[in-house]
Amino acid sequence: MKNKAAMIHKEAEEKRAMVEAKKGEELLKAEEMAAKYRATGHSPKKVMGCFGA
Repeated sequence: MKNKAAMIHKEAEEKRAMVEAKKGEELLKAEEMAAKYRATGHSPKKVMGCFGA
């Protein structure tokens, strides 16, 4: 029974780590895009679809 609980805990920890890594990658990508827009002085064409201009 302890082995099964430990295995479930390990799997949950691995999934949590994967989500954390993906979140970090997305944050890094967003920061790179923001830096690119700041460097060029332009803003994104489509910020939000519901506020179309």
